Amino acid sequence: MNICIVTDIHDQPKHEQCILGKLETRPRVSRFELNDLCGRPDLCGEALHRYLFYDDGMDEVVRVLKQTLSGDCIGIGYSAGGTALWRAAAAGLSFTAIFCISSTRLREEATIATPNQVFFGADDPGRPSAEWLLSVPDEFTILENAGHSYYQALTSEATNVTYEKIAKSIHC
Repeated sequence: MNICIVTDIHDQPKHEQCILGKLETRPRVSRFELNDLCGRPDLCGEALHRYLFYDDGMDEVVRVLKQTLSGDCIGIGYSAGGTALWRAAAAGLSFTAIFCISSTRLREEATIATPNQVFFGADDPGRPSAEWLLSVPDEFTILENAGHSYYQALTSEATNVTYEKIAKSIHC
């Protein structure tokens, strides 16, 4: 099994904080940082966010992912990283499945053919509407007492629930 991980605009979570530590098997992993994918390693945080969503940065990320990844893999994206995976799937990149964690910009995206599951903290003001959640993703999970960056707290209940659901879905 191959797993492609795309981090958020702060290059989070770090490798040791990612879902990989929760998996029983050790898959082959490709880990990508958004600033490298869009060719702007000098950007991070809000500057990277602006570049991705208000300039052509996300288009470049999708282009590079399409050139870099070959064959089916499982995509796991954190925040803007999940949006990148979703857009890459919409542009024809083949994934076995994608999992998007706190990817609030998905609220602007349409359905995709790739099997998908999304996770949001109930306390994240940017999460998509109930209407979007019921009509666009294949599956969604709203986690109580969790904000946008809940996945950075490796031992939180919300992170554990997220990682357990993903591991169960990919049979690891």
